[in-house]
Amino acid sequence: MAKKCKSNDLFSGMMDLLINRGIVEDKRISNPQVRLDKQKRNQMAFHNTELLLKQYKNIVWMIECFPETIAEELEQPFESVDDVFERLDLELAKDNKRVEHRLESIKKTRLVLDRVNDALTVLKKKPDDGERLYNLIYLTYITPENLNHNEILFRLNLSSRHYYRLRDQAIAILSIRLWSAPDKDTEFWLDMLAAIEE
Repeated sequence: MAKKCKSNDLFSGMMDLLINRGIVEDKRISNPQVRLDKQKRNQMAFHNTELLLKQYKNIVWMIECFPETIAEELEQPFESVDDVFERLDLELAKDNKRVEHRLESIKKTRLVLDRVNDALTVLKKKPDDGERLYNLIYLTYITPENLNHNEILFRLNLSSRHYYRLRDQAIAILSIRLWSAPDKDTEFWLDMLAAIEE
């Protein structure tokens, strides 16, 4: 009897994962149109989360390069961060639209990065296997090292099949956290991700 209950829990967990990923319709929703809309939304959320994770290092790099880029655009080297902010204030006072748009873009980028980091923190705190899921995402997408698939499997002590199952589970959890209440800043990044993908 206990074995049957365990297999039912496993099946239920797999079904929830497939529903959250948008692969399977959620039969608990009676309205067919609502059910289809939710499935499409889940597919896009999973896809966008995976794409955002794949671009995580590039996003961090963009933020790190911002002071140098501004210095080049303003044709002035800066000695300190205070110098950067002082010059930016001056340019904004002059109504320099290019700098203003650049600042707005970097602000949105930083907000999205903060949102991803917040979702990763929540993932890490998940009961039972949160630490393992977080480590998998960290080694796959975030670590400064460029690890190949076999190195990741070795560090996590996982088979390839188990790795992909856990990765999909982690991305599904992150996508719920990231896109459950999207705002205009995440919409900005969705547009950016679409452009990157093309």
